[in-house]
Amino acid sequence: MDAYELAEKKAQLKSQFRKMDKNGDNKLDFNEFLTLMSGLDAKTAHKLFEKVDKTGDGTVDFDEFVDYIYTSQRTTAGRHARLMAASAVATDTENESLWDTCMAVYETYEGSDKKFESRDFKKLCVDCKIFDRRFTKNDVDIIYSKYKPRGSNKIDFEAFKNCIRAVATKKGTSTEAIQAAVSERISMGVETTCTKADSVRFHDDKSSYTGMHTANEFHGTGGSADRSPDSRHARIKEAEAFNHGEEEALDWDKVQAVFLKFTDGDNYIEGREFNQLCQDCGLLAKTFNRADADIIFNKVKSRGERKIDFDQFKDACIGIARKRNNVLSHVQTLIMESSGPQRHGVTQADDVRFHDDKSLYTGMHAM
Repeated sequence: MDAYELAEKKAQLKSQFRKMDKNGDNKLDFNEFLTLMSGLDAKTAHKLFEKVDKTGDGTVDFDEFVDYIYTSQRTTAGRHARLMAASAVATDTENESLWDTCMAVYETYEGSDKKFESRDFKKLCVDCKIFDRRFTKNDVDIIYSKYKPRGSNKIDFEAFKNCIRAVATKKGTSTEAIQAAVSERISMGVETTCTKADSVRFHDDKSSYTGMHTANEFHGTGGSADRSPDSRHARIKEAEAFNHGEEEALDWDKVQAVFLKFTDGDNYIEGREFNQLCQDCGLLAKTFNRADADIIFNKVKSRGERKIDFDQFKDACIGIARKRNNVLSHVQTLIMESSGPQRHGVTQADDVRFHDDKSLYTGMHAM
């Protein structure tokens, strides 16, 4: 280090020394010295203070301090002192009146455990929106590590103030600007991040229906069809209107007879049996397939139930007629012409061959 650099370092250190010298006597007591060397723990700072205090009067004057720093180049304590002197941040642009507000914000971010840790400091920087190209989230960790006591992850308010000053230096702005940004959080507190709930949509708001639900007349009735006779009669008339004819629905007794053949004796059919009825009665077509049968079955069945009765089956027939673009009587006719459940996928047994049927012998056995 040449004479010019040494003089520059001493001038910088002199400025910091005067800031810590509260009573202006050009001397620092131990508490003032500890504030200046905020990166050291109390034990290390006390040892360093005793070595610097050559006169033993319990204070350190500026000359003693500078002489120790620049003549103790081989000692650990001297290295600590030089590092702290080099890392000292300027306080010329501070606003002393803002520190009280900053302390209130500091205590808010401490939380109930009264610990201000690195994550709290980073959260504060995020909430204050002070990140830019010069000051990134990686710089937060570097600055915090610089001023936290060794062996601990929490800092006191004096170390927090030094962090604020270092942030201002890193950003190339005044400390007062960072103080002001921190002070604004006093009325807002810690900013919480949570998932915003979707807007509430009621099940009977038909304007929000999409796809197949747009034309589902059973929405708003708990997922089940209206069972009133008048409503069924209206739907039957509407089903016949697909063919624009005047034909009335046929008698339901014969349809019910076929329906009962597909039940298990309890006058109800399940979705699988309903699908089989549609197949065996020849109701399946290009415009009405097995998937359509499942959809119609789920429309007419009561919520929470797995089976439908004959009245609900009538509603299903109406839905089938609409899907096939037929009149209801045509669907009834197809059902009535069915003889009941058909056997599907049955493997036919081979012809029985008896071992004593000599006409079947071959080769040497034929002799």
